Amino acid sequence: MQAHASRCTMFAKFLRFRQFCTSPVGNVPNLVQRKVPWAAQTVPIRGRPMLVGSDSPKFPEFLAPPRDGFPFVYESTEEVNASPEECGSAMSKVIDELLRKRDEGGVLFRGLPISSSEEFSRVVKNLGLKVGLYVGNAIRHQTDDFVYSASDQPPEWCIEAHNELAYTNYFPEKVIFFCVEPPTPGAGGESVITDVREILPRLDGDVVEKFRRLGIMYTHYVPTRTPGGYNSWQYMFQTDDRKEVEEHLSANNINWKWEDNGALLRWITLPALRPYRGTELWFNSAHFNNVSYLKLHPYWRNKELPDHLYPYNTYYGDGSDIEPEVLQHIRDVIWQVAVGFQMQKGDLLVLNNMYCQHARLSFTGPRKLAFAMTMKED
Repeated sequence: MQAHASRCTMFAKFLRFRQFCTSPVGNVPNLVQRKVPWAAQTVPIRGRPMLVGSDSPKFPEFLAPPRDGFPFVYESTEEVNASPEECGSAMSKVIDELLRKRDEGGVLFRGLPISSSEEFSRVVKNLGLKVGLYVGNAIRHQTDDFVYSASDQPPEWCIEAHNELAYTNYFPEKVIFFCVEPPTPGAGGESVITDVREILPRLDGDVVEKFRRLGIMYTHYVPTRTPGGYNSWQYMFQTDDRKEVEEHLSANNINWKWEDNGALLRWITLPALRPYRGTELWFNSAHFNNVSYLKLHPYWRNKELPDHLYPYNTYYGDGSDIEPEVLQHIRDVIWQVAVGFQMQKGDLLVLNNMYCQHARLSFTGPRKLAFAMTMKED
């Protein structure tokens, strides 16, 4: 592990980094909104293996296709040989109009001449947004500047819908996905999105009020590095230095304790609802970070461990357990409003992370997505 790659040391510095588009005016794509005839093929999700909660009778039988405007789709009016920097410049205008001025949830860019993770990195650095580095519990690896694999989880595993890093207080405002290699048609791997503004009104009022009153406690048990381990604090923070880890945790108001076996125990209590642009949002990871999600995971499903030794768990803010029926209710509602589609090669999906959750269905065969995130402007 190279010392200069330490994400902990560089974290604050990179969050302050802002790269503006400086490419010369040239072959800039002219992006226009398109209507997409989304595939009519049904995608079964009720009873889907390794999709947590899918055996519920209130779980939708099929995944809904995208709706008009969710996400918006923009394409170039003609085939162009634009650079990644020029593509980023053109995209930035659409992102500003839709996600900032019009308060929309997401936009999909299709047909741009972007083909690699390296080119995606150049696009991200020319969007005029404050790019950030990822420090969290997702299993992913860095591929280029500010770019990561979307997920290194096994393909048979369904990743639940979630707002990125909602279990922290340094969550991104936007997340961006780039399709390096698309899934095979009919083989799964749908990219799923939801709008949390549709979730909150559908949740039981008593459930919401309890979360509003108590908040959510997030706990993480992160072992020290061992061969074949699921994760480690050295991998999570990209450092072997405990002091660097402690500095990051302290800076973000996260409590921690070093266990005798070298593991890191960290915990924080956060609100379940957050204000954003004058709207109260259901913005949390109550279900996604709950141990019930992990107990179906291929790595963990046959292990018999006490809950506190799994990588993470959630509780009400007073430390009491979140009832299984409450977790199921949340999952039912999320999937009732979810839409999804298979991304095509070169697709770039930009989401307002405050409004949109994202997920991934299980798949067979190839599928490779890259990920980047940008932070809220100061």
